[in-house]
Amino acid sequence: AYLTKSVIYGTSFSEGLNKYVNDLKYEGLLRSYYSIWLPAQFCTFGLVPDHLRIAFIAVVSFFWLILLSSISATKIREEDLEPEEA
Repeated sequence: AYLTKSVIYGTSFSEGLNKYVNDLKYEGLLRSYYSIWLPAQFCTFGLVPDHLRIAFIAVVSFFWLILLSSISATKIREEDLEPEEA
């Protein structure tokens, strides 16, 4: 997702990877990943009937993408909002 976003916005791959590493270290991306997917996998293979597993994972994936998007979204800094002096 980070590399695709860097291509779409015209930045380099290294900037996309730096953003990913920053989100892992400082924004809690890995902790969020484990808090969503570990329980989801335990529920999938322990509680959810076989015929509903794909639908269950699809629903979890939908909410994971929402969470991932909110974490990876660029935060607007106040300096970006102020006009530059000529």
